[in-house]
Amino acid sequence: MTTRFFNHSRVRRTALSAALLLCLPALAPKVMADTDTTNAYEARALVTTSEWAVLSSQILAPIASMPKRPGATFHKGDTLVTFDCAPYKAQQAAQAAAVRKAEAQLAAQERLFELKSAGELDVAMARADRDRAQANLELQNINLDRCAIKAPFAGAVVGWDARPHQTAEPGAKLIEIVGTSGLELELIVPSAWLAWLKKGQMVTAHIDETGGAIKGQVSRLSGRIDPVSQTIKIYATIAPGQGKLLAGMSGRAIIDHPAN
Repeated sequence: MTTRFFNHSRVRRTALSAALLLCLPALAPKVMADTDTTNAYEARALVTTSEWAVLSSQILAPIASMPKRPGATFHKGDTLVTFDCAPYKAQQAAQAAAVRKAEAQLAAQERLFELKSAGELDVAMARADRDRAQANLELQNINLDRCAIKAPFAGAVVGWDARPHQTAEPGAKLIEIVGTSGLELELIVPSAWLAWLKKGQMVTAHIDETGGAIKGQVSRLSGRIDPVSQTIKIYATIAPGQGKLLAGMSGRAIIDHPAN
């Protein structure tokens, strides 16, 4: 009875092995399809820009106006924030008067020195007083220059972090802006792609928000691989004249493989 059961088990195992061998040809194409490289070089792409900033106050003063509201566009050099700088203007005027006084005293000491009525030390001290007054005047001029914040580049206002008539302190965030030029694609790809991925390779990105496709070219690779995910960040320059794009848009990107 035991021998018959053993033989029956061997027959079942042999039949199961034969069935698996017969199924291998059918399974092989599916495995190949899963590892096919036709669509293997796709990655998510994010439209980014280096022209992004949160502008802060450099002086203590009430905000007089913020002429560009969120969503508004501006040109490089446009005024984004102005401050009520009446106290700084008064200090600048007082310091300008101090400079004139110091210059007059220096001229008088130099004249007395020519007449042998003053020594070199008197002239040197008068010159030092004049230089100190001029330095203080330059400081007041710098504060007056900070009474208006100009746009460092052309772009659009993302949002306000302050409001007109509020008093801003040095370092306080006021307005967030983003540039409308210098856009590029940012992708995170497997580090194994470095075996063939090089600068200059073409990238085609299908943007979700617009439904259109844009062309780019790999411009640089990150200098560091993430050791946990085994990925690397790459950047692609977007060719000009490809429709309206905004930083933060995203989509599906396909990178051209050299073998394709």
